[in-house]
Amino acid sequence: MTTEFDRQGWLVVRDVVAGSELTRLLQSFDALIPDVGCAGGLLEITRPAAFGAVARDRRFASLAQTALDCASLQLLQDSVLYKPAQEGRSVEWHQDHTYVGYLAPPRVVSLRIALETEDERSGCMRVVDGSHRWGPIGEVRALSDPRIASILPLLSSEQRTAIDSARSLELEAGDVSLHHCLTLHGSGPNRADRPRKTIILRMFDGECRLDRSRLPPGAAVHFPTDETDRLSTSAFPRLIG
Repeated sequence: MTTEFDRQGWLVVRDVVAGSELTRLLQSFDALIPDVGCAGGLLEITRPAAFGAVARDRRFASLAQTALDCASLQLLQDSVLYKPAQEGRSVEWHQDHTYVGYLAPPRVVSLRIALETEDERSGCMRVVDGSHRWGPIGEVRALSDPRIASILPLLSSEQRTAIDSARSLELEAGDVSLHHCLTLHGSGPNRADRPRKTIILRMFDGECRLDRSRLPPGAAVHFPTDETDRLSTSAFPRLIG
């Protein structure tokens, strides 16, 4: 698994959540976000209380730890993402590093739990194989821009050509995908008659340090650290290690 993630910059693990557990997660999601559409065609809610146990579930942490091949792992953020049926908007090509690049080195992984089938028609995520090896592209805009801006203008002609071979990560309910924070990814609009409902866990290598110069003025107060500039486990729980 580590070798595959290191080569591709992403990974899909099938049938991680099933049965009554999947039903409970869907019920909790629907209680939080009813299927009534949303302004802008996309809604993400961070740190939803109903999914606190999921964010700390060792099964998911173990997948992220193996992918990153790290000794310790901490939770950066958990959220739920809703892309409504037939009107869910697309997400521009980007690197997560643009928004979480205040952690160095860039060893952050996003783990996504699909609660509904995700395919091309419903606007599933698309990734560019090996793009995590391109390194960071553009400046870090952590906490300074609520929009996900397209990274395409910053790519070389060779990198733009690689997007033509982007892979669609089609998932069934209960499947999990992981991608590196440097992996180039985006998604198309939802044209299906069903919504996309996804839980997202962002986790990082516990050896990462906070680079305050990459945060907006005054934002560092939200990122307490120890004496070595590692993020405090009281604010960013240690999941493994």
